[in-house]
Amino acid sequence: MGRGGVAGASVLLVLVGAIAIAQHLPDKKTNKIDGSIVERWGDKFGTDLWHSLSQATRRESIQGQYDNSPELKVEKVDGFSLVRSMAAEVQIMMQHKIDAIKRIMELAENIALDHKYDKERGARLAEGRYYYINAKKLNVLPEGGSSGEGDVDRYLSQYRDSSSELYAPGYSSLVLTANPHFSGIPVNTSHSSVHVPTNVFDGEPKVINAIDWSKKLDDTFKDNYNRDPSLSWQYFGSSTGFLRQYPAIKWLTYDDDPDMYDARMRDWYIKSAASAKDVVILLDTSGSMTGLRKEIAKHVVLNIMETLGEDDFLTVLTFSDETRPLVECFTDADGEPELVQATTENIAEFTEAVNNIETEEIANFTAALSTAFNLLSRYRSGKARGGTGCNQAIMLVTDGVPYKYETIFQEHNQPRKSVRMFTYLIGREISDLEAAKYMACDNMGYFTHVTTLAEVKEQVLKYIPVMARPLVLLREQHPVRWTGVYADIEVPNDRSLWVIGLKYPMTRRQIKEAQEKEGTFKGYKLMTTVSIPVYNKKNHTSLDVLGLKPNEIKNPFGKVRIAELLGVAGTDVPIAQIEKLIPPYKLGVNGYSFAVNNNGYILYHPDLRPMFQEILKPNYNSVDLSEVELIFNNRSEEPRQNDSALFQMRKEMVEQKDGVCNLTVKVHMDDMKRVTIREQHYFYHNISNTPFTLGIVFPDKYGKFRVSGGIEVNDPNNRQPGNGPSSYLSGDQWKLHPDWVYCEYNYGGQADRMFDSPETNMVHFLKRLEEEKNRFDWGQSRVRPLPKCQGNRAYHPDCMKLKKREVDENPDDEDIDVDDDDDGDDDVEGEEGLVDDDYEDEYDDGMINVGYCDKELVQALILDAKITKVFEEKTSRRVPAELFKLFGIKLSFVATRSGLTRWEEHTPPPAPNDPGYDEDTEFDPENPREPHFSEVNNEATDEVWYKRAVEYHYNNPDSFVFSVPFDIGDKRPTQVTATHAIFKGVGNQKAPAAVVGVEIDYDHFRDTFLNITNKVGPGISCADDTVECYVLDNNGFVVISEDKLNTGKFFGEIDGTVLNSLVINNVFRKIKVYDYQAICLESADYGSPASVILTPFRMIGMAFNWILANIAYTIIRFELHHLWNPDWTYAMPQMNDPTLVYDGDYYGYDYTAGEPGDSEAQTEQDAVVESEEAYEEVHEEYSPHDDQLIKEYMMKDGGLIPILQMTYINKTQPKPCDKEVFLYEMQEKVLRDLGRPLKGILRNCHDSSCERPFTVALIPNTNLILVAADTTCPCYSARITVSPAKVDYGPANETMYCEKLKTNLYRKKPHQCVNYHPQEDEISLCGSGCSVSLSPLLLLVLYLVSRLYH
Repeated sequence: MGRGGVAGASVLLVLVGAIAIAQHLPDKKTNKIDGSIVERWGDKFGTDLWHSLSQATRRESIQGQYDNSPELKVEKVDGFSLVRSMAAEVQIMMQHKIDAIKRIMELAENIALDHKYDKERGARLAEGRYYYINAKKLNVLPEGGSSGEGDVDRYLSQYRDSSSELYAPGYSSLVLTANPHFSGIPVNTSHSSVHVPTNVFDGEPKVINAIDWSKKLDDTFKDNYNRDPSLSWQYFGSSTGFLRQYPAIKWLTYDDDPDMYDARMRDWYIKSAASAKDVVILLDTSGSMTGLRKEIAKHVVLNIMETLGEDDFLTVLTFSDETRPLVECFTDADGEPELVQATTENIAEFTEAVNNIETEEIANFTAALSTAFNLLSRYRSGKARGGTGCNQAIMLVTDGVPYKYETIFQEHNQPRKSVRMFTYLIGREISDLEAAKYMACDNMGYFTHVTTLAEVKEQVLKYIPVMARPLVLLREQHPVRWTGVYADIEVPNDRSLWVIGLKYPMTRRQIKEAQEKEGTFKGYKLMTTVSIPVYNKKNHTSLDVLGLKPNEIKNPFGKVRIAELLGVAGTDVPIAQIEKLIPPYKLGVNGYSFAVNNNGYILYHPDLRPMFQEILKPNYNSVDLSEVELIFNNRSEEPRQNDSALFQMRKEMVEQKDGVCNLTVKVHMDDMKRVTIREQHYFYHNISNTPFTLGIVFPDKYGKFRVSGGIEVNDPNNRQPGNGPSSYLSGDQWKLHPDWVYCEYNYGGQADRMFDSPETNMVHFLKRLEEEKNRFDWGQSRVRPLPKCQGNRAYHPDCMKLKKREVDENPDDEDIDVDDDDDGDDDVEGEEGLVDDDYEDEYDDGMINVGYCDKELVQALILDAKITKVFEEKTSRRVPAELFKLFGIKLSFVATRSGLTRWEEHTPPPAPNDPGYDEDTEFDPENPREPHFSEVNNEATDEVWYKRAVEYHYNNPDSFVFSVPFDIGDKRPTQVTATHAIFKGVGNQKAPAAVVGVEIDYDHFRDTFLNITNKVGPGISCADDTVECYVLDNNGFVVISEDKLNTGKFFGEIDGTVLNSLVINNVFRKIKVYDYQAICLESADYGSPASVILTPFRMIGMAFNWILANIAYTIIRFELHHLWNPDWTYAMPQMNDPTLVYDGDYYGYDYTAGEPGDSEAQTEQDAVVESEEAYEEVHEEYSPHDDQLIKEYMMKDGGLIPILQMTYINKTQPKPCDKEVFLYEMQEKVLRDLGRPLKGILRNCHDSSCERPFTVALIPNTNLILVAADTTCPCYSARITVSPAKVDYGPANETMYCEKLKTNLYRKKPHQCVNYHPQEDEISLCGSGCSVSLSPLLLLVLYLVSRLYH
């Protein structure tokens, strides 16, 4: 017999002897565990729990009241009508934001048109005779101080102390007050402030003049805020570099952290500045591109990519003797380079490749230019799929162009010049610039000469106004652009880190100490931004304004034809503001809403998880709809499968069509530890005038219907003395869902309109209801309705136009300019002249005080409060107190459809005389107190225990759903949570109305079970050494075990062999779940440290670089460079580090605990699993914990709130990846249909050939099963974990990984594309050589500083 035959016979023998299920057992005596006794244990435990918990939760009483309440009904949900009305409300809210930025835009264009240019204004700024509110030079006055009257005296009087920073030129003072509407950041709503990037000199005439005229936007900012108090930050980003933002804030800066924020690099600016674009970057990698030239070239490429967004496409080609794709993956089937979408993942691939380029050979420009033109031609003609179909550009990055290559340009780019040419010439010592200038000037582009790292960003940004020229020349078209989702930082209770004043580096423990009892960092505030371009209405400008030398031949009249982008106006729209318009109570439990944009990316979704261990994931803003709706497919479990139904729905949503869809999906919960399969109904509708489509989802089983109805508070019968609405919510043992809008005032800043909790807010409005009775105004809508157009016509976006304003600058203020409302020059005359008078009269007065109440929700809340008020009636309970002590019931609670949560304590809180009571005990971050139930369980229908109880109702309606914290082990105190769903049924229709539950002390709960096993049934007990008992929940987690360390563990980690047996016998269903938003920690390549010879020199070099870096920083910090060139434009060079991950800015992450390694569970060959598969190899992912540091604050889009950066010690790099995990769900019906316990034996699982019997029994009226296994046979056990493992595409599957990166799922191109205007030929401005003059010593220092980060 050959080897194959022996192996086959061995496998056969193993399978024959592996496991015998009860019906195949040869001898009943073989099983030492009596199944009937195990069943009696489970029956006794389950029955006692059901009766006891039913009494403790008043289940029958509450169920009866919901069943018999005449105000309640069960109605069918019309999903499509609902999503249509919700989308309309969102559209109205968003239209208000659009109208606000249009007002900013129109005023900006008018005042810029009338502005008188003053080239001496910068000199007066330096002398202290002119000032503006510089956000980085802002002195914060105490509340009650003056920010207006006296400023002229303070800054311009003879008593000014020039040695004090308070009175230094450029500094100003304002009162800033922490404002909850702006995330607790101290602001001044009477002014805007200006942020000037580090690489921009505010004394440069063009910059300071733009700052001067833009200060007149303050009146419009304030007017917008008065009209719409829900407005977030408003801002104007100037093409000269500064950002004017309202309200005014102080921009925090730090001595050792240069401010690198530049509004022109933000997505909201780039999208509005020009239409979408296809970009080919040609990077010269010939032998001459070495040293500083190579570093500058790499930074040019990185900065170009930083200006691209998800609507753009690009590729990077390197060329020397041959032209190659920088990333080999980004080629088509024929090996030709192709354009890929500028997503975060793709940019990261390019970034990593750029950092590893090698230079060699001689540059072949002919081949490189031909390849680039041919590539763009394929997309322009439609031969290649993808691309933007709009602007096309070639960015040439090289240290020298030997010829003009007219033939190539005539062949590929004449006569229409469809492709713009931008040339970046690298290196100081280059003398011949003409060829590079010709390429750019003759092909609608721009030429720049980049000589230092410091000027890279400023030179790169010069291409954006050129791309904007066709839009500017059209004048009347101002396309409104929306960004995708991005994140700002937010901490609990609206306490911003700006308010707390955190420094860095700090550990998370130090953050907790700084925040004290206010909580810890809990996440990011997600936003989108709407923006609009602002154009210069002038067709010509003087050479003086442009800073050019007169040329009588070319410019005989001293005027130059221009098409100038002044900047971009925008405002933030918090995602929470959108979600407020989608009332969750109308969607019901496990129902949800989401929105996608024209690229199919999620704007918001309940499964959007933007954070990884308190840092933003690199790809958090490019998560596709297909990556969060996980389709269940019985036939295949391969990653990233194309499901036709899902992709059809996605396509229709991207196209902004309306529709419905049914999908069967895998829904995970509890940090991807639990899973269920659910059929869901999807309804979607477009949000007009935006690129977004709104979707809502209902579970099939219980989402088709909902419980509706409430107490009509206007009915006199419901207003008896002492029996009004507020009487149902007396006491302090109740909470409301913190994110739901019951009643609210438009934020106005008044103390009586601000409440410290949703509960006090609700009580306030309930009392108003009782006092005002029928006079109470519920409000018309969650958003202010849109105004009517003239003639009472329906609103459309262009029917309101700002009137042309005559704004003349006062010619008498040449010597003293003060940015103050008291100065007549600064005031914008006639605020009422901005808009239609009737509109202003209707909305301008008192909008900030208007209140709104959701009548349906409030009336439902009052009814639920009436039904559940029984929780306050101690005398109504007939249950003996011993019941609570017996089971250790500490607290019972009820949560309802209206977001109300009530609770009743059964364990009194410590009294002053009790041991250990100390009212003044300070918060100890090392040993924080256990939070009360109400502090962490106040979200009612959004709590996991609520969702699980409702979901499990259809498995067993007469049951409580139990859970313990994961991996809790022997940590105490620990609670068991048990919940039961209350449904209201009318005929064949029923829907969830509430959930009742208890919290049980774990030790009491465990002891009760073990006592039952000791008393019920002779001769066997879970306390015996020969029997091991486990109580498992419906997802396979251990609720009770004799070994306390097993509590909360996944059962597969304890005994995977038995778990596999249960899977084979369908007791548990094994469900594969993919995480397409995962992060993998990969080692960064820093070279080998093994060389003992090189190490000392490396250390000396690092020390030398550190010294030089501090010298350079001192020069910049104290502005010593002004000694040799006062107009020097400076910037710290951006880091170029192998660990950098691209996400708007360059993020560097480090990690501790050594290199992340996978540890495989060891299994033995002799162990036998009841499965045809061998033991699974389980990879446990590396997970660092409390060793994170806050590295820096870096500003994101909108520029108003710092982004929290985390750093680790050892060098690893977080990168997006796919992960997979098998999760488990119990199928109770299988055991119930069996009618008796399932019995089995593990055979041949040990060298001794012993056998291991086990028995599995249902615990009735629960989601639990009891597993009793013999321990006398020391079987080897498989180890199965529910920790996700990376999907190993590997070399064999490299194609699949590559396709994932470059696959462009169906997307809709932006509506407007403007890439050509015939008058652009009249514009001759196309760049010139660099005019920045720097010291050779400083150049050396800056270069060495850049090397410090390598």
